[in-house]
Amino acid sequence: MRSQYFIIQPCFGCPFRTEAAVNLHKETFTILITELMKIISPVRIHDIWAIDNPNQGRSASLNRPLLESEEYRDKWSATEYSRAAYALLSTTSHGTDFSRRKLVGVAHSGGSTGLMILQKRHPEIPFHGIILMDPGILPPDRPSSITLARLFNRMALSKRDTWASIEEARQDLSRKGGAYRGFAPATLESFLECGLRCVADAGAVTLTCSKAQEAAYYAANDMIILPAESFIMLSKEDRLPIHLIVCLKDKYRGMSDEMKAFQVEAVGKMRCGSVQIIEKGGHMFPQVEPTLTATYLRKALIRIWNLRVRL
Repeated sequence: MRSQYFIIQPCFGCPFRTEAAVNLHKETFTILITELMKIISPVRIHDIWAIDNPNQGRSASLNRPLLESEEYRDKWSATEYSRAAYALLSTTSHGTDFSRRKLVGVAHSGGSTGLMILQKRHPEIPFHGIILMDPGILPPDRPSSITLARLFNRMALSKRDTWASIEEARQDLSRKGGAYRGFAPATLESFLECGLRCVADAGAVTLTCSKAQEAAYYAANDMIILPAESFIMLSKEDRLPIHLIVCLKDKYRGMSDEMKAFQVEAVGKMRCGSVQIIEKGGHMFPQVEPTLTATYLRKALIRIWNLRVRL
């Protein structure tokens, strides 16, 4: 098979359990990417780029002065994420001309809203296919969508965001019921390194992405309508291959059922769409079950390539 170009958009900060929420950054996908590359044949991947939301991980450290300005201090949205991704993909200043590549966009959870809005930008980015992993694409005009977005918003605002030390953060996040329970030790360590930053108090650390900005992401006007419009349009056009990997056993006690049924129905009707149901790992399966998730991604990539060859 010819070379494909692979892009991962991590999620914005998706809740794992009702008592906690996490901010993810691109490094938390390292194990998944490593496992994928071990089994990727017969698909050939030229290279993989993981795109951080500008207010997360190391990107947040670089953008700290702007993020703490009045314009952004308590604001963030999927549109901002898509704008940042578009800026990277539409330039050649970094030495790569993405317009000459066969791009496959991959997004998990809230990262999918940014990826969907990215499809609306012009001139468009020529994606070869899209893979959505338990996406946070909410059906429009449904009371359950508003309820779920408000739940995520409240969880973000109520979460713990500061610890007296790195060690205290490690113990808190990995405890039973903690935000990173079940994550590989290397994934937790990458979060401690990239997802936290020092604060004024000696040794204290806080989240690189403030909980105010995470909450604002879920409350923003573009959380539901714009991503859903793009998703519905793409599924009805049925020209761009879309592969959905969804876990039906999450921690939201049925609150996400309508959202997932909406996604499965839309993609399931597509000639260029396909659906895989993953049984393990819950909503955070890319971090909890990276080896298993890699096998699902491989299947999706092979299907996308075969579909593109026939089109």
